[in-house]
Formats: sequence, structure tokens, C-alpha cells
Amino acid sequence: MNSESGSSRTLYDHLATVPDFRRGQGMRYPLPVLLVMMIMSIMSRSYGYREMARFMRGNKDALIEHLKLERDAMPSHVTIRTVMMNLDFDALNTAFRNWVTDCDHFASLDTIAIDAKALRSTVTEYDNAAQDFVCFVSAYAQQNGAVVALRSYQNKGDSEITVSRELIKTLTEVLQLQDVTFTLDALHCQKKQSSS
Repeated sequence: MNSESGSSRTLYDHLATVPDFRRGQGMRYPLPVLLVMMIMSIMSRSYGYREMARFMRGNKDALIEHLKLERDAMPSHVTIRTVMMNLDFDALNTAFRNWVTDCDHFASLDTIAIDAKALRSTVTEYDNAAQDFVCFVSAYAQQNGAVVALRSYQNKGDSEITVSRELIKTLTEVLQLQDVTFTLDALHCQKKQSSS
């Protein structure tokens, strides 16, 4: 699973840096293997827990061969849900960002679209003024057709404007991007916000 060239680390190598919240007892799959299979599921448009488990069962032979799995069974939807509910998102985001930094093809980016979306099924107190939900701000590289960074926030505690600014700062510092055009929604054109 390591990079053949040795010049840069693979996505798997970076995922291996994410701390595993599980106890050693009963652990059937290493966390990086589970994360790789979950990413492959999402890339194949299998987003729900059961859909991911179905994707893994349907591609069992290829996954066992290419990921060098010792077990013949695939993770259940319960395992997938447990991992997603308990995963350290900040550590995963850092691992992903570090992988992006290692990818030479991201060095030539010139346009990145910043946008926020609410995460379905995270709304609480939907019928009153205390309503809250989880949002994600993503940075999408239009030339490569890939998300190069992601940041989550609670709607009650933060805003798309401040989180987008933090994300742009991170991208320009970590990836050392220069001469990049960032596109954002009209929400970011508020006079009070743009003057600061």
C-alpha cells in the first residue's frame, strides 16, 4: 500500500495517521482500510451506510485482492456507521489536506470554488428559533474536478463567511497557492464583511 516511487505518500499512507478510536479487541479491519473502502463507496455514489456496505459486498473480490485483506467478509453497515460517528474529523481533514499537499498536480491550480452546504439529517430544533444543523464548506478545484479542502461548522456557532475565510487562509498557507482566483457566493459580497 506504500507509494512505489517513494517521493510522495499515498492517500492510504496519510489515512494511516488518523487516530483509531476503537479498542484492539474485535477489530477486524485496520482503520485506513475501512476509510479507503468508504471513500471508494462514496466515489461510486454510495452515500448511505447500507449503500456503502452493499458496494463493498458487491466488490468484495477486488477489494480483498487489492487491499490485501485477510478476511473474506466485508464490513457491515453497523461498522460503517460506528466509524463515521466516532471518527476524528479534524484528524481526517488534516490527513486529506496533507495528501493534497503531496500531490504535485495540485500545484498548478488557478481557480477554486468555495461553497457551503448543509448536511442532511443533522437539523435539530427544526421548528423554533434554536434551530441548528451541520454545514460543510468545500474548496473545489475546477481544473482537476476534485475537492482540495473541507471544513465543517455548526450553523448556530459560526457562519459560511468566517469559515470560508479560514479555509482560504489555510489553502494559501498550507498549499502555498499563488495567483489563484477564488469564486464564492454573493453572500460574501456584503459591504460590512468585504471592507474588513
